[in-house]
Amino acid sequence: MNIDRDVLYLITKNLQNDSVSLYSFLLVNKIWCEVAVPVLWEILGRIPLTKKAESIVFNVILSHSSEDSRDILKKQGIDDLFAGAYRPPSFNYINFWRHLDLQLLKDMINLRNVKESNIDIIINELLKLFVNKNTKFLSLFIPYNFKYQLHSISWAEQCFSSLKFLHCNDWDKNIMEGLAIITKSINKLILHTIYLDNDDIPGSLILIENQKNLNEIQIECRDCVQFKIFEKSLIKKADTIQHLQINRNPGDEFLSYFVNLSSLKIGRYDYAENKTNWCHLERVSSPGLKVLIANIESHKNLDRMIKTTNGHLHEITLTHSGIVSDADYNRRLIRAIYQYCPNLRYLSMPIKEQNIPEFERLLINCQNLNGLIFDYELHFKYKSLFEILIRSSPISLYKFKIYFNRKFGPKFKLLKSFFDNWKDRHPMILQINMFNFYDYREMDKLKELVKKYEIKGIVQRCDFNCFHDYDEFDWIREKTDVY
Repeated sequence: MNIDRDVLYLITKNLQNDSVSLYSFLLVNKIWCEVAVPVLWEILGRIPLTKKAESIVFNVILSHSSEDSRDILKKQGIDDLFAGAYRPPSFNYINFWRHLDLQLLKDMINLRNVKESNIDIIINELLKLFVNKNTKFLSLFIPYNFKYQLHSISWAEQCFSSLKFLHCNDWDKNIMEGLAIITKSINKLILHTIYLDNDDIPGSLILIENQKNLNEIQIECRDCVQFKIFEKSLIKKADTIQHLQINRNPGDEFLSYFVNLSSLKIGRYDYAENKTNWCHLERVSSPGLKVLIANIESHKNLDRMIKTTNGHLHEITLTHSGIVSDADYNRRLIRAIYQYCPNLRYLSMPIKEQNIPEFERLLINCQNLNGLIFDYELHFKYKSLFEILIRSSPISLYKFKIYFNRKFGPKFKLLKSFFDNWKDRHPMILQINMFNFYDYREMDKLKELVKKYEIKGIVQRCDFNCFHDYDEFDWIREKTDVY
């Protein structure tokens, strides 16, 4: 079959999130292989690998080692590392690499049961392979306690000048300052602050301020005092930041600067800080906000903030800490959602039993609702919930996550009735958390029930191994990765 290389390349780019198909693609013939190999190796570092795959990839990496590197390692007594890796590679695979995950590199080394004292020596030699004049990385993950001065290696500027995504901590100020000089094009930054000397300027502050188009930032600080140090630098980038995630209470005016936000995640406050209310949220205007993730107990004015979003919110995740929330505030939140979020697609929030009528109004008003997480109180009566879902759910709703907090047995008939009454609607996509199921007979009974309704076409598919993940609708959100 003769297919133009450009066409083959376009096909492989569309398969870049499907490593299994890409691997099959390169086995067709030499030309298909030559087209597929660069794309397959481009995605390494941003896709999960099995331990077997890690071992194979590590052998390929080692096959690029120079004789000088081999001699250095052998002189240090590391003479069994190259077993099976002497065959010269067919391609310069490392030049195709675009996502450098240094934790993955350490994990690969650990698979060989290397002595702890030899790991530093091996990493130093491997970094010489990756940091070269022909490789340009798009993303970089630096694990905690990483002490190798990347920015000081020859060709570091060539390798990291086009960096778009950086995930790191500010454990080593020199690394942060070095990267701040080299790269100014980071779009997404995930930063964990580890240690800050109050008498000095953190290298990560310089890194933030040097970026020309910082679009997304996730910053995790130890306390509010530490976060205060970063506030001014973040505000300077407020015009370009569209996605903001913070885990500490900022100053009263902080969020008011971020008028272009598309998504906002505000983490749970620390009770020791004695701040139980973000009063300033009522003064925040977020006209373009599409995604809101927050903790209900921590932030008591979320309903007022929701009103400022001009109807753009399409995903809301309101978490809780197991504390019984105020019924009136819960009611205000539900009302704010169905009055000001007509385009809502995905919702996760606790519902008080007495607010079921308000929740039904939400189902009626939010006609674009697509996915729902059943995250309710421990003593919640599911009968009334299932009844209003059958009676009032929009036609668009068919994706559910369900968390049963107590024994499933009493709910078996309720779930069966729910399935029976779902006929003639879009088949459900389900995730059921079985973490609290201690009776294997109940688990098997539930699986049998779901299988029965899969055969009937009521359930499209069901995953029984989901975890209690409030952070995102990972199972239904369309995946996009610009890196």
